[in-house]
Amino acid sequence: MLTVSNLCASYGAIRAVRDVSLQVGAGSLSVVLGANGAGKSTTLRAIAGLHRPVTGEILLEERPIQRMPLHSVVRNGLAFVPEGRMVVAPLTVEENLSLSRFAGAPNASEIEDRVYALFPRLAERRKQPAGLMSGGEQQMLAIGRALMTAPKVLVLDEPSMGLAPAIVDLVFEAIVALHKDGQSILLVEQNAAIALSVADYGYVMRRGQIVIEGDPASLKENPEVLEAYLS
Repeated sequence: MLTVSNLCASYGAIRAVRDVSLQVGAGSLSVVLGANGAGKSTTLRAIAGLHRPVTGEILLEERPIQRMPLHSVVRNGLAFVPEGRMVVAPLTVEENLSLSRFAGAPNASEIEDRVYALFPRLAERRKQPAGLMSGGEQQMLAIGRALMTAPKVLVLDEPSMGLAPAIVDLVFEAIVALHKDGQSILLVEQNAAIALSVADYGYVMRRGQIVIEGDPASLKENPEVLEAYLS
């Protein structure tokens, strides 16, 4: 379980996130919606240890992680897939996946086999440099690399960004499969329709704050959500 309470975080000199509270239950998928500049990515980066929160508490299975260095956050069970994927272009698929072995997952070879089963395209291209792959394949690799750490919570920032619709479907099929297998997931996504179709609970951010939250059915019926994200 991931619990974020009263989180405040800055982006540069700007207080970008104020009093954000959210939760990802064990085995659940929570989604954060919002327009560009709403504070979604800053929230995720603060949770993942890339931004130091100004105030607030972040608990991963009741252990405070908000003051941990990034590598300790990963070792404690939180894996972050950032917007833009950030794969290491000169390295092959296999080598990119191997980068996550530092987290010390005891069954790394078994996890790698599961990654290839989840994303058959990666298995086909395991010897190929990541920089020569399509954006969709790089997104699959970024998710696979995060899974190599055996995360308790997987945090995904805009996994559909810049991808063709057919590839978006493949990526979200994998997310649904992970969710069904019991993986806890926190997802930021601008495609509200597809995000709410897979989520257990949702939050809407505006100007650095959570302004609406609820189960997907209630969010889909909310006039403000309908007008801003589902029209």
